[in-house]
Amino acid sequence: MRSLFATGFLAIALAGVLQSASHAADAPERLLIHDVTVIDGTGAAPLPGRDVLLDDGKISAIRATASAEGFEGRVIEGAGRFLMPGLVDAHVHISGSTREKAKGQLAWALQGGVTSLRDMAGDARELAGLKQALISGELAGPALYYSALMAGPAFMADPRLAAATAGYEQGTSPYMIPLTPETDLVRAVAMAKGTGATGLKLYAALDAELVRAATAEAHRQGLVVWAHSAIFPAKPVEILEAGVDAVSHAPYVVWEGAPASNDFTLRGKGDFARIPATGRDMDRVIAAMQRHGTVLDPTLLVFQDDSAPGSVPPRLAWAAEFTRRAHAAGVTIAAGSDDLGQALAGELPNVHEELAVLVSLAGLTPLEAIKAGTWGGARAIGIEASTGTIEAGKTADLLLLAADPTADIRNTRKLVHVIQRGRVVR
Repeated sequence: MRSLFATGFLAIALAGVLQSASHAADAPERLLIHDVTVIDGTGAAPLPGRDVLLDDGKISAIRATASAEGFEGRVIEGAGRFLMPGLVDAHVHISGSTREKAKGQLAWALQGGVTSLRDMAGDARELAGLKQALISGELAGPALYYSALMAGPAFMADPRLAAATAGYEQGTSPYMIPLTPETDLVRAVAMAKGTGATGLKLYAALDAELVRAATAEAHRQGLVVWAHSAIFPAKPVEILEAGVDAVSHAPYVVWEGAPASNDFTLRGKGDFARIPATGRDMDRVIAAMQRHGTVLDPTLLVFQDDSAPGSVPPRLAWAAEFTRRAHAAGVTIAAGSDDLGQALAGELPNVHEELAVLVSLAGLTPLEAIKAGTWGGARAIGIEASTGTIEAGKTADLLLLAADPTADIRNTRKLVHVIQRGRVVR
């Protein structure tokens, strides 16, 4: 079965080369966005009256506005408009549907302002094919970065894993790997990396030593490490001290204040009434995040699902307060929806609402929420050197808006143009 998997990935790679040769995307336009207010994604104050030049898919210059007369390229008038980086949804799950549905969802996400995605575990065979098709221009959609998953053997019977690894015997796929003290970690991580994954996701049923060992080996082989904020029996501070790069789901941090448990099915059912988000246990978690530069992907929106309209359930209120405190302490926040959204007419990707919840419940300013939805997500993925802010030399993934999102975060929805890698999305 493993040889078939390797053959499949080789076929995907060869097909991608052929597609790139015969169906290459149109060359990026030379663009001048003239006299626009720039919100650069760093958290700095907006800069009005700027010209932003795009060449060969990158931002070539940002300067005080001047006459556009004689510019050799396309001019987009920005007067009265606002330019921000493209959104990065730092927590989605794309695979598991038909390719046609995934194709439509990805195109819809891009048109809705999402220029990069972090997929947090699925069928890597599907994800590798989608990623190559996006790179070659066969499909339109956000840049896609995905994970391979490691968890204890007890988690391998989860029906979601069975669906994502159809065709493999339980626990034998190279992208959803059972981890024990006897596992050959060098080989296991190499297999995970060979699937095209950007990161290794640590999920459930792992103790602190296994989390530490897997993290160290993944880093040695050049993978980013992403984890749930509680893994069972590993507790939040143990996960953070292992050196993972990012943790997901703010409510799970509550388990730092509870006795250790092996029951990972309890992860969303902490004692939010008796373990305060402001207590000493949470102080230790935030201090560990500060020491290690860990990114927090709180995924607040998804925890509204069990609430009545207009109400805030205790779990969500707790998570929002923890996120507020972590952010105030300087922890990087990444906006992840955990559910990209439904590709329906009139709807926009859920990350827009995640930004609104970061403002309304977690106390971020609109400017800080924009940073979480751009640079924060890029940092979680490990691409912040090239993506996530408006700076000369960076990839030209940009949103031109009709209204100021720093005045009202919901103005991220007022899209005039989406620009990806220097191309205006049509």
